[in-house]
Amino acid sequence: MKNVILASTLAAVIVLGSNAAPLAALPPDPYGIVAHPIPDKTVVLSFDDSVASHATVVAPLLKKFGFGGSFYICDFDSFNTRKDWYMTWAQIKSLADDGFDVGNHTKGHGGASIDGWLNLEAEFSTNHIPKPTTLCWPVYAVYPYEYPELIAHEYTFGRAGGNRPYRPTLDHPLNVPSWGIQDDVSVETFISDVQQATRSQIAVFTFHGVPEGEHKAVSLAPEKFTRMMQYLKDNQYNVIGLRDLAKYVDVKKADMFLPAPNQQPWGGMTRDGNTLYISVSKLPAERKLTLPGTTTRIARAYFSGDGQKQPLPIIKADTGIQTVVVPESPFVLVGEFPTVIVAELQGAAVATILDFRFPGAPPAIISGNDIRAQVPLAADVTKLAALYDTGSPQVKGQPASGSVSNFSKPQTYIITAADGSTRRYLVTVIPTLGAVAIDNPGFEQLVGAAGANDTKAGVPGWALIKPRNDGELGIRDLLEAPSAPRPPDGSRHAVYMRGAGNGVSQTLTFDKGSYMLDFDAVKRNGYEKTAAPIHVTLDGKSVLTLEPSQITEKWAHYTSPAILVAAGSHTLAITLGEGDGMDLIDNVTLRR
Repeated sequence: MKNVILASTLAAVIVLGSNAAPLAALPPDPYGIVAHPIPDKTVVLSFDDSVASHATVVAPLLKKFGFGGSFYICDFDSFNTRKDWYMTWAQIKSLADDGFDVGNHTKGHGGASIDGWLNLEAEFSTNHIPKPTTLCWPVYAVYPYEYPELIAHEYTFGRAGGNRPYRPTLDHPLNVPSWGIQDDVSVETFISDVQQATRSQIAVFTFHGVPEGEHKAVSLAPEKFTRMMQYLKDNQYNVIGLRDLAKYVDVKKADMFLPAPNQQPWGGMTRDGNTLYISVSKLPAERKLTLPGTTTRIARAYFSGDGQKQPLPIIKADTGIQTVVVPESPFVLVGEFPTVIVAELQGAAVATILDFRFPGAPPAIISGNDIRAQVPLAADVTKLAALYDTGSPQVKGQPASGSVSNFSKPQTYIITAADGSTRRYLVTVIPTLGAVAIDNPGFEQLVGAAGANDTKAGVPGWALIKPRNDGELGIRDLLEAPSAPRPPDGSRHAVYMRGAGNGVSQTLTFDKGSYMLDFDAVKRNGYEKTAAPIHVTLDGKSVLTLEPSQITEKWAHYTSPAILVAAGSHTLAITLGEGDGMDLIDNVTLRR
């Protein structure tokens, strides 16, 4: 009950503190994320893909009505060859000179790597355009693991999809939901969405071309756009760009208390120096929060709302991973708001190994200080490179992760923490017939030990294939894309592919024998209702082709015919053939 009273009191204070006439009570804001009262009828307009009509149609109308807006720049498809379809850099600079928010949509329209954002920043600098501070995620695919680096590069807000209002007290500022508007959306539907802009939430809209030359499916007729803008003007809406939300939202607090959603089954974490903010959206039945990767000792943990900072129980596994036990308490918030626990960290990360693997082999088993791993009989055990994760860049190992060692006999790994403490592990390799496995089959491990097969997208084991600079390729977080169908196993990430030749591959060591490849696939159920053929190859030779007619808008499971493989190294690849549309794949497994 105490938490409800606290939230209501905060809401009352905000209302009484304003000079406006009495209004309906504001929604609870237990962590003080709303820095300044949000005006009623606040709308954000955003425009994607550098379309020429942004300069010739959109900007003049916004200036006429006194509206703000965000223009998101990328240089994909025919950007460099069809300037009748896309803006020039001079036009883009003119938007910035006119006071509009000119934001980052990545170099090449691919957000699976931080390089995509930074490379476009370089283009901004070359063309004398101010450094962007807001972004929008290509194809609405949000990558929460990029949040810390984006924040370090001074990004404040990121626009996504979702077809619902932005709720500053609940939504992370780098994942601002929006409605997509194109010709198949009526003016009446737009107005209905706009009317959800109340004091508790902000209506954000995504437009593409007005009209669009290359991508007709997201085009909007200028006359329809004008009617929509006229409605906003006639009804006195506060129309701004995404950058302007900083007037109302404390971005630093929002990042502390609203971390990347569902990093763990119970919620997520954000670290600020020696303070860890543990945000719990769904308390486990056993009331225990295991903190993967947090190997620095927790000196004390307490509820954020507890002024007395009463310590919570902490237990620790043999790996050094800590678990916070959450007792019954009035500080456990109810409803949509996360319960935030503050953990004060002390000292250096402990010496430990959290994960140990050989690429292309089943995961190793860690038991205390013993590690046992299976590899194929065909593997050269005298030249194996183990990849492992210590949970902290300050914790070093010898041999280093990725180093080649002779595992014909057990090897000792010495892990050293920053304080000089050490831990020794004995690693035993067991050659086993057919011990070959796909690394990261569900694309769930997006960060981890760096190794030769890691890609810039942070997808251990997989190489991303993009032979031409067109189409789209990366890892999509399906929990951040509400319209996307969930994979059959309920996992949250999948590979998305558009463009002939784009895909993923892994190089594996096989024992001689017969193998079958299993995977799930679906065609994107957004504005592209088509699919391209999916090709499975081994060393470039066809194993299986799925024709577009076989790929549906619901996930389906596919199995290759038996593949006869000679002992040795071979490369499996899953790529797209010629055709329109986007396909997703997930849960790729190999069985003998």
